[in-house]
Amino acid sequence: MNTYSALILDDEEFSVEVLIEDINWQSCGISQVHGAYSVRQAKEFLKKNPVNILICDIEMPGENGLDLVEWAMEYARFSKDPMICIMLTCHPEYSFLRKAMQLGCQDYLLKPVDEEDLEASLKKAIETLNARSRSYSKNPPKEPESGRDIIRQKVLPYIHQNLTEPFTVTELADSVSLNPQYMMRLFKKETDMSILEYVTEQRIIRAKELLLSTDNSIENIGVQLGYYNYTYFMKVFKRSTGMSPGQYRKQYGK
Repeated sequence: MNTYSALILDDEEFSVEVLIEDINWQSCGISQVHGAYSVRQAKEFLKKNPVNILICDIEMPGENGLDLVEWAMEYARFSKDPMICIMLTCHPEYSFLRKAMQLGCQDYLLKPVDEEDLEASLKKAIETLNARSRSYSKNPPKEPESGRDIIRQKVLPYIHQNLTEPFTVTELADSVSLNPQYMMRLFKKETDMSILEYVTEQRIIRAKELLLSTDNSIENIGVQLGYYNYTYFMKVFKRSTGMSPGQYRKQYGK
């Protein structure tokens, strides 16, 4: 039987405690529930612990839950632990809802949430996770004769061909008939990088090319490379290059 965990992010500690206490987590299929009270705290927890379901508020002091969701979904795409995100907020604005759906969130629930509605959403998430697990069990690991060949001839070409598309590590593994966990270990061994690190590096290289060879807006370039959140794209680019996309274009452009 699969066991699943959930993380609740809300800057109001009382709100987190109420959900942990009032929701029948076991009946939903969730064995572990944790709380975080800031985006920073949530990121640190996610880096160290497997989390299958993230329940996230949007606006917090100086931080935005949607930025965390984008980071978490990207992080989970290239880890062995699938993640489903549920937004739980007091903001009914369509712009927030649209962004949440673009990021792949399963549901967008409004506070104060009805316990039955949240439990129904959690059960739907567990059904999705169980379906993924059953799919994995029907496709046992297939190890190639040459790890180097499979990475160089199949995995890397797939990444480069789909660099502008939001693909998951499961889709990548399926494309080369490998078990996701085995593929990630093999990729690390052959390239000395995680798949996420490699994809990010290649996207930044492509972003540099587009900044210098086109007049496209920075936001448009980010979207072309799968970064639907402008702020997140700016952060990733600056972390990789030491300057913003605008500064890079100004310094190295014609």
